[in-house]
Parts: sequence; C-alpha cells; structure tokens
Amino acid sequence: MKPIFTIFIIAATFLKASAQEDADYFRKLYARPLGAKPYNTESLLKKYGNVKVLNRWYMGASGFIRTDKNVISNDFDGLIGTESPAVSSWGAAVGWVYREQWSVEAEYNRSAIHNVLLIYGDNPLKYTMENDKNSLILRGKMRLLFGKPAIRKSAFWLGAAIGCVPNSGRDKEFMEFSGYQQRGRGQGVDTLYMSSDTRISSAMTGLVEASAEYVIKVARSIDLGLFARKQWGLGNSITTDLVYKVNRVETERARIEGDGSGWNFGVSLRYVFHIGYDFSPLNHVGGKI
Repeated sequence: MKPIFTIFIIAATFLKASAQEDADYFRKLYARPLGAKPYNTESLLKKYGNVKVLNRWYMGASGFIRTDKNVISNDFDGLIGTESPAVSSWGAAVGWVYREQWSVEAEYNRSAIHNVLLIYGDNPLKYTMENDKNSLILRGKMRLLFGKPAIRKSAFWLGAAIGCVPNSGRDKEFMEFSGYQQRGRGQGVDTLYMSSDTRISSAMTGLVEASAEYVIKVARSIDLGLFARKQWGLGNSITTDLVYKVNRVETERARIEGDGSGWNFGVSLRYVFHIGYDFSPLNHVGGKI
C-alpha cells in the first residue's frame, strides 16, 4: 500500500509541474504595456510630413565658367585688339538660411580676371594675362515664394552681393615685339617696335553682383544649385600698357584694362550640416511639443 501511495504523490507532483510549464509557455511576452514611445525629429517628420524649418547651415563647393570683359583704349590702326575669355573656375562657400526665405552666404572664389592681347597680321598672336585669381564674396539671397513658406524644397532664389579682390601689386609680364614694314617702292623700310607691360594693381579692388539660382533639394542633407551671376568690377585689377614705335620714335600708346566685369555660369553642391526645425505649430496628445 505504501509504494502505491508514493507513486501517486510523485505523479501528482509531475502533473503540477507540467501545468506550470504550460502556463509559462502560453504567458504573453509583455506582461505590461511599454507606454507611449517619445517622438524624435525623424519620427515627427515621418508622421507630419513637411515641417517648417527655422534655420539651417550649409557648406559647399561650386564650379563655373567665367567670362570677363576687357577694355582697350587704342587698336594702333587695327594692329592689336582684345577679347573676353571664358575660363573654368571654382569656389567654396558657407551659408545660413532663415526660415527658407532669406540666406546669407560667404564665398571664396579661385577665379582670375584676365587681360587678352591680340596682335593681328600674317601670323596672329594671342597672349592672356591674369591677376592673382582670388576674390571674396558676401552674398544675400531671397527665395521666390510659391506655396508654403518655411518648408525646405526646390525653389528659385534671387541674390545680390558685394566682394573684394585682393591684389598683390606685382609686375606680371613685359614683352617686346619688332617687325618691318616697307614704305613703298623705292622709299625704304620702317622698323616697327611694340612693348607690352602688364601689372597687377597695388590696391584692393571690388565688385558687385546680381544672381539668379535654382536650388534642387536632392536629399535631407544635400542641395544642388544651378546659377547665373552678373558681376561688375569696381576698379582695375590688372592693367596692360602698350607702346608703339616706328623707327624708335613713339607714335601711339594703348591700355588694356580688366576689372572683372562679366558673367559666371555654373553648378554648386552643398552639404547641410545643421537643420533647426520649428515644431511649435504641431500638437501631440493635446499638448504642445
């Protein structure tokens, strides 16, 4: 009788343990609610879509084609001339945008101002002189508003800028040219001589600018800009003086001046390294965020 009672006790204990294991197996994984998950910036953007931008900072680089217009005072009766060159240049900028409506940008450009000397004849010659290639620009821009303000999206911007061109004051090139010209049958030959002396200004010069730009929002932190800028120079950064002599007697003088007036056409790529969002208009669970 005693062994049967012992077997019964062991069986009862086993069944109780099995029941406890089954209860644990079917028990819910989370015994209590986790509570409301707090929102962060990304989750708010996903939930509410377009959120107003208070301000943002960016830095970027640009590449562009620059044209600058030269002015020549005398062509020596068609012997010489000039032209406006088109060359590639680049720049680097940092900027601040306020409520996606106004922007201030500081830019350094590695871009030359040129003088071009053309000498016509049987074998035409072309010489291009340039200044120190440095300029600093402070630019203000205004967005053309179409639709909701303070929302970051692709848009047109208009701008105006002032800038300075540091100049070294150094001499660039001194060139001499000589040739001969027959006066006529039986009248002898004239010896022709021309010199070209190019100098960079010793004083800082300036410029003003008007610009139009279309900025494309590529990603949350990347913008692509397509721009056109018209610049007017304030003072000559580079000057070329020319002297023309016949039989060692000076007959004419001329000057080519470059002040940087011209056009820039290019593209810029910008990285947005800080965005300040304005969440004040949004409500969550009856309260302000």
